[in-house]
Amino acid sequence: MDRCIIAHSSNKLGTAAFNDILAQLENNGESINPILVLFASDCSNFGWYSRMLADCYKGAVVMGMTTEAQYYGDSFSQTGLTVMAITEGIRVSCGVLCDASRFPKRYESEICEAFMTIGTDINTVCLEFNSSMLPCEEIVMDTFEAVIGNTNVKMCGATAKKGENPERPSAVSLNGVVYNDAAVFAFIHNKNGEIEVIKENIFTPTETTFTVTDVDCNMRRVYEFDHMPAAVALAKAMKITPSEVSKQGFYHPIGRLKKDDLDVKGIDSINEDGSIDLYSLLYNQTKVNLLEPVESVPNIWEDTAKRVHEKIKDPSFSIVLNCYSRTKYFMELGINGDFARKLHSEYKDYIGFSADGEQMNYRHLNQTMVMMVFE
Repeated sequence: MDRCIIAHSSNKLGTAAFNDILAQLENNGESINPILVLFASDCSNFGWYSRMLADCYKGAVVMGMTTEAQYYGDSFSQTGLTVMAITEGIRVSCGVLCDASRFPKRYESEICEAFMTIGTDINTVCLEFNSSMLPCEEIVMDTFEAVIGNTNVKMCGATAKKGENPERPSAVSLNGVVYNDAAVFAFIHNKNGEIEVIKENIFTPTETTFTVTDVDCNMRRVYEFDHMPAAVALAKAMKITPSEVSKQGFYHPIGRLKKDDLDVKGIDSINEDGSIDLYSLLYNQTKVNLLEPVESVPNIWEDTAKRVHEKIKDPSFSIVLNCYSRTKYFMELGINGDFARKLHSEYKDYIGFSADGEQMNYRHLNQTMVMMVFE
């Protein structure tokens, strides 16, 4: 038996989808006893799925997030429910940070207790899902770093996707309880080998650089680059008008280079005063690059696979967190199916969720894929 089972149903009816999932989460016709259940679904049935999965698998840690796109096997779907049930070879401990957008540090004892329960920082990763609440991600990452930043634990996470309906906000779930302003997390220790956390970017720096000279960190708002209204500076660099910057925002995000490591900062919106709102914060006096898309996305996928297999020759299963902006871009290019097939061929059993943001090594990122690969 493999270490995990992947199940998906695209049915929009919650009861039908859930019954489809249960039928797939069997081993030779018998019920399984998973250690960890990870799931994602659209917003409409998320709470019900959360309760039902927790009721069905009472001995497991059950953790999930809302999404608008799911990858599994050779396929991609924007509806229904996707589940990964891991049945052997891991140990898990979990917790929740409430008030994630205001004061998650108040709950850092949850991290301490879960870390002590897992008992080791070797071959251990912390996977977290947080709700989409400005400026949740940065202060959640700061909270984790304060507790486990000096350990060998690798950090990886995602921001739950908001629904199109404003009455259905993003949500995360742990053991049947749904949260709209929290970060749920699980320490996962791989008893069978190593865990590698990989980041993939589909952008490259241009020669155009800026220095942030006026910023509101709480709002993730940049007023000025090089003492010039931010939208004007971007428009000048791209040789377009400021009104066109919002249309080009995805194709030309902001990047922060740390040696050879690139963090992508996505552009959310352009304001009337010429300031820009980002999906992740920049500090004053930070030097950044204007980015542009790579010429060949499939070549990037191939490079990622090579980097993974250099470190883990025989992946057992993988967890893929892909920015929803990338998903939309792949839809525009008509390559989402190709992406799913590449993931399946290279990493065997995997589950993939589209997110509103990605976290890795205590940093909040945009327009990025992060992936946890288990030996």
